[in-house]
Amino acid sequence: MSILDAAVITQLGTDLGDPAFVQRLVGTYRQMLPGRVERVVAALEADDHDDLMDAVLSLRTSATTMGATALASLAGDVEQHVRLADTVAARRAVRRLPGTARQTCQALALTAS
Repeated sequence: MSILDAAVITQLGTDLGDPAFVQRLVGTYRQMLPGRVERVVAALEADDHDDLMDAVLSLRTSATTMGATALASLAGDVEQHVRLADTVAARRAVRRLPGTARQTCQALALTAS
């Protein structure tokens, strides 16, 4: 699976009729992404099921909107593990989030150039 489906961002620019706005949106997403990942990690560590579910759903939804396919898939995996109360598998998946988020940010940076 690829890290990013750049066609999603292109389509978003077409749909909104403002590619410059979409590039600003991508920049904002890149700035917010580390905090979103940190929130998932913190909620898991605190064993706060409600916040964890909210954080991972937010991460998955925003990743999907940006075409961040690998990150959206991984967040979906975390979500499923949480729903099944499989803490071990959730922790294993969450450990992969920071690296996948970094790769996503790098791929998104290339779309802006």
